Amino acid sequence: MSPFRALLAAHGQATWNRSARELGRQGAWVLALVVGIFAAFAALGLILGGGALGWLLGSRLGRPIVAALLGALLAFFSFGGGLIGGVLGGARELAWEAYRGFPLRLRTLYLAELMAGLADMLPLTMALALTGLLLGLGAAAPRTLLLVPLVLLETLLMLLALQVLIGGLASALVKRLRVALTALAILAWLGSTLMSPGLSARGPASTARPLQAAQVERVQALGRGAARVLEALPTHAAARSLAEAQAGHWGAALALHLYPLALLALVMVLGARIMARETSGTAVAPQTRGPDRLWSFRHPAEGLGRLHFQTLMRSHLGRFAFLMPLMTVVLLKGPFAQFKPNPLWTVPAAFAYLSLVANNFVFNQFGLDRHGVKGLLLLPVGSEDLLKGKLLGLAAHQGLQALTLALLLLALDHAGPAPLLGGMLLMGCIFLAQTAVGQWTSTWAPRPMAMDSLKNNNMPFALGLLSMGTSAFWAGLFGGAYALLAWASPRLLVPGMALLFGLVLTAHLLLLPAAAAALDRRREKLVEALG
Repeated sequence: MSPFRALLAAHGQATWNRSARELGRQGAWVLALVVGIFAAFAALGLILGGGALGWLLGSRLGRPIVAALLGALLAFFSFGGGLIGGVLGGARELAWEAYRGFPLRLRTLYLAELMAGLADMLPLTMALALTGLLLGLGAAAPRTLLLVPLVLLETLLMLLALQVLIGGLASALVKRLRVALTALAILAWLGSTLMSPGLSARGPASTARPLQAAQVERVQALGRGAARVLEALPTHAAARSLAEAQAGHWGAALALHLYPLALLALVMVLGARIMARETSGTAVAPQTRGPDRLWSFRHPAEGLGRLHFQTLMRSHLGRFAFLMPLMTVVLLKGPFAQFKPNPLWTVPAAFAYLSLVANNFVFNQFGLDRHGVKGLLLLPVGSEDLLKGKLLGLAAHQGLQALTLALLLLALDHAGPAPLLGGMLLMGCIFLAQTAVGQWTSTWAPRPMAMDSLKNNNMPFALGLLSMGTSAFWAGLFGGAYALLAWASPRLLVPGMALLFGLVLTAHLLLLPAAAAALDRRREKLVEALG
């Protein structure tokens, strides 16, 4: 067996062994069966949907606007998927530390990492949709079938290579969080200045019309700028190559692939160099510091909450989470600015989106404790107080993010205090409901999380599906209540959301003894998985 196949086989076997250890062998088989059936239906839907869109584009491939639209879609799959996967996931699939003692080439490790990354949820979903898109296009334009595999390979490799590159750079970004926050604040301000809807048209119609004309001209200028950016990307050249192949110009079609292949090679070389630096085993000596000041507390849960909050703030992933309020505002003032701004949907959507950041911590509340979970479980503290402490630490972490988002929306989006307070209560409801679920998953499928890195912090596939499903359910339930109150009686928005928050908190506390009992039964499992 070649080293490449051996690495992938070892990775697959380790993943299966971890699932069998956490769920039992029968549970792992049941989970694999359920996930396999669900994935088969999802894959069929993605391929059919992408194929239908590809058929529509392929039947009109000779038009320049179709080639531009196809290039934009390929850019979304390759560059968009790579950026999203690298920033939000940022995880290595293979355990590099375990392979340092083996005489493996960097090329073999890098290619194995790319292939293992394809099994992650986001790349796999995009790969299926992209495959359907290109197959549908090839069916509608048969002359392009010879180039379809090349375009598919280029796009997928760019997605995976960019994900590895961005994942490596994300660690350096977290180490320079202050600079990143300042840069993103400037970008958010510029985005809000460029994309803001302008002054309110409350004056006479004669003044409103020039303002509307200026807004239309500004949007058109931004559209022309975006079109020029898309035309400069290699995906536009790949889309044009398909149009040239359909026209029978094979020399031009093949020549257009020189640019995408050259950029792909550059991204792969940069990613391999970052990987070589990370796998070399060299590390900077940690800086010594004096002992922390002692602090007191009135209740054990308060002390545990402060301890967990400090653990979150010392982790790279916990600090990286404070970039998300700025990213949320940039999304609202950028891509979603074309929709009519209305606090009825912008404020709850912003806070619901921000609540997703905590899922990694909420569904694995003991992951950052790692070996320290032994000492944590030996403390003379009941399991309920332990879970309450985790809840308080997570609440402080999420509360600071919510406050940051509220201040940004107040300054840049001019949202009123009542919608913002209601949005914070909405986020609190989602947080409490999601944490109640996470108290069970944290003992059901614990896994260690890295403190000083963004790598290997992704959720398992099953927990990822559960996280997405529960997040969507709570956002729909509590977001619907927010929208109903804001639409029916704005004066009752804050009191109504406060009442809903109190009900969710009461339900959470009532379910806490059952979660504590589950923790008592799974203490050995926690020590085995984390210690």
